[in-house]
Amino acid sequence: MYKLSNNISLDITGDGLKGYIILSDDKDELKDLNIDDLVQGIKKFIKFGLKEEIVLNVLKNKILDERVLIAEGKKPIDGKNGKIKYHFDFEKPLLPKINPDGTVDYKDLDAINVVKNGDIIAEIIPPIDGEDGIKVNGEPIIHKKGKTPKFNRGKNTIITEDGLFLKSSANGIVEIRNGKISVSEVLTLNNIDNSTGNINFNGNVIIKKDILNGFSLRTTGSVEIKGAVEGGFIQCDGDVLVWQGIQGYNRRTIEIGGNLSTKFIENSIISVGGNIASEAIMHSDVSSKSNILVIGRKGLIVGGICRAKYEIRAKVVGSSMATNTVLEVGTDPDVKQKYEELEHKINLSKDNLEKIERSLKLLEMLKSSNKLDQKKLLLYNDLIKARDLLNTQIINFEEELFVIQSQKDSLLKGQIKVSDIVYPGVKIVIGNCQMLIRDEMKRCTFYEENGRIRIGPY
Repeated sequence: MYKLSNNISLDITGDGLKGYIILSDDKDELKDLNIDDLVQGIKKFIKFGLKEEIVLNVLKNKILDERVLIAEGKKPIDGKNGKIKYHFDFEKPLLPKINPDGTVDYKDLDAINVVKNGDIIAEIIPPIDGEDGIKVNGEPIIHKKGKTPKFNRGKNTIITEDGLFLKSSANGIVEIRNGKISVSEVLTLNNIDNSTGNINFNGNVIIKKDILNGFSLRTTGSVEIKGAVEGGFIQCDGDVLVWQGIQGYNRRTIEIGGNLSTKFIENSIISVGGNIASEAIMHSDVSSKSNILVIGRKGLIVGGICRAKYEIRAKVVGSSMATNTVLEVGTDPDVKQKYEELEHKINLSKDNLEKIERSLKLLEMLKSSNKLDQKKLLLYNDLIKARDLLNTQIINFEEELFVIQSQKDSLLKGQIKVSDIVYPGVKIVIGNCQMLIRDEMKRCTFYEENGRIRIGPY
């Protein structure tokens, strides 16, 4: 607060961006007011943003006992942070293209980011400059400068001398793994068969034809198979694309961290961390930690079990022969499997405990009548130890089961969408709710509400 005279004061806000004048009620003193001198006095304190017309109005009209805004400073404009612009789409869902006639094109996916040595992968967009502000007393207000991001680069990449571009230093596939931009080199084979044996590779793999029965492929990257998987096994951290289809012969076939896209899945046991996209899934045990999307003209799921965390979509589910088919959503397949394994261990331990208790009861009767010889005494002591161990195991298993049950309860509720027909014999499971389809249904959506499975339009 600044005193210009006994009854005229200036008030500047703490941030220095606004100035006010206050005239107190002393009319005698205001009679002899020299407005020009007063304006000059104000300008000694307020050097920016002074609204002279408002000052003159206040002084001439003697507006008393009001805090009148007469000056405004300029707020600083902070700079904007720079950003990294990627020259590749790292969020491709590996979904095939559906043609107008309903057929599915697995060749024109554009799903893999292939680079050559020297290609630009990403660039830094520099920060945008801001602008300093000014307080009403003329002092500058320094603006915050935008930050320049940095590349988090992985293997087979280099940063240009100016620091603005990230380039590939090898031929391969560009990916983001563990937060780092990397280029994984590609292994290309005709088949995985007797000529190659099982393959373990640190990178991406392209198979020009097939993976044959009994052979395995394990890799840290992604896999593209231009033929089929005929009884082979694939384990990888990335995505898998199979142009033709997967025949698993009722064995473990696919265990991957990314997405799976293939023409069909038959008699296979499959576990996928991302989405599953296929034209048909037949008599298989299929689990996805995201969505199962059965697309194309067939869009068929028949036989076996399909589990997805969020959503299952298909055109036709089951068959007119009432083939047992289970669709399950709203649960994490890994959590569910662990829950079932623990339940089995608890039941097995309780059965064994019951048998031990019966044996101990007989031995205690012998002990009470002094008919327990040395051999039976050793057995009795061993059974006591086994009983105590089983009781401890059961307590631990039940505590672990309680934790997993909490995880199951906290999962998002999923839904099942069928665009054409659901046949009798199909079992719908959403979270802890179940429904057996007894009559043919068309174009419907299954979802959970208030502890029951509801049916809505597609």
